[in-house]
Amino acid sequence: MTIASRPLEETINPVASMSPSAAVLFAAALFAAALCAATPVAADYRYPYTDPYQATVYGTPPDQIYRPANPVEPKLRAIRIEGRKVPDIFSYSADMYYSTALQKGEAPLIFLIAGTGAEHNAIKMGFLTQVFHDAGFHVVALSSPTHMNFVISASRHGAPGYVPHDVDDLYRVMLWIKEVVEAERPVSGYSVAGYSLGALHAAFLAHRDSETGDFGFRKVLMINPPVSLYHSVKRLDSWLTAENLGEVTVREQIESLITRFSHYYRDADITDLDDNFLYEMVTRVNMDDVDLRSLIGVDFRLSASSMIFASDVCLQAGYVVPPDEYPLTKGKPLMDYAEAVFDISFENYMDEFLLPYLQYLDPSMDRYTMMRQSSLYDIRSYLMETDKIMLIGNTDDVILNDNDLAFIRSVFGDRAKLYPTGGHCGNMMYAPFVEAMLAMVKP
Repeated sequence: MTIASRPLEETINPVASMSPSAAVLFAAALFAAALCAATPVAADYRYPYTDPYQATVYGTPPDQIYRPANPVEPKLRAIRIEGRKVPDIFSYSADMYYSTALQKGEAPLIFLIAGTGAEHNAIKMGFLTQVFHDAGFHVVALSSPTHMNFVISASRHGAPGYVPHDVDDLYRVMLWIKEVVEAERPVSGYSVAGYSLGALHAAFLAHRDSETGDFGFRKVLMINPPVSLYHSVKRLDSWLTAENLGEVTVREQIESLITRFSHYYRDADITDLDDNFLYEMVTRVNMDDVDLRSLIGVDFRLSASSMIFASDVCLQAGYVVPPDEYPLTKGKPLMDYAEAVFDISFENYMDEFLLPYLQYLDPSMDRYTMMRQSSLYDIRSYLMETDKIMLIGNTDDVILNDNDLAFIRSVFGDRAKLYPTGGHCGNMMYAPFVEAMLAMVKP
């Protein structure tokens, strides 16, 4: 493992006390510009799922996944920030991990940014690494700033979810990695891509770089981005409420799904626990739209829970762990904290933790400003003026609404390619989708 160390003056200040702020209804102004047509979809697009929730959960059938011609084994690397204080319970995560897949000679380099709570070597990230390396890029894969390891090892403020701060952290880390890669291989230019929240981050990274010029990104690819982080996560949170579940509690719903998966596993004729088996299990267990939405919501809640717990412990904010129980040490039972943090929605975290912390740093901060600065609306003018940013996604994406789609069409025009089906990242491995994605960023 390669360790690249850089000194960094820490600026994290513990918050002595945090009280919930009053909830404020956010009314977004409707975007009134005339709609521009996105790039038309090829007639041979035959993604198998027309239900967006099925697409999001089931993904792409194994026999329709894009297969790179020359698979590569990514290299695990790490950065340790000298002098950074890491809680004892997280000492195993003092290094910030990332991975690379480099060409043998000179090549363009593309940074890949993971989605919410995802690690650099998550399944989607591993797939994208293979795809772009096969296309001739040096590849650097980075965890989301909302992943526990990034929060613990690299976040300057320790309270993820506010896009400007998260992008600052990403940009700083990318500059360090740039030095490492350039010392090993010649680089002919830089690009950046991300999926889901990572796609939102990619756009803000491009905006940041347009002001500093450190990378001079040639291409920026946004894959299934949210338009507003908070509008999208509020929708995801709603799928773990009575609005979706009725009288069934979240824990009862999870237990029901686990029971059904267990019965399938017990009765199935298993020869290998590979992608085909997992795909068959997910698609053959009887799930309706309520089940599918709650499964998506649980996946997001688990990611958010890890992020919130890591942030609370690093800042010793007393949000989840009572102040008199610090410091947490290795071997400390964590189940009570895990159960407590799972019940915290992202909106709760935003109102009760993140916003008060941002106001601690800047008393002029308010909820509307925080939300707008974590949306594409905040850089709309830049997105309309640049021709380097491309967007690929789906009109049935479950994290978007009609206003979001109108924004994408009007701002990106023919730089956006929107498929009619695929849900949220469900068709990201589908061969026609990948081929279109590669065409957008070809060197």
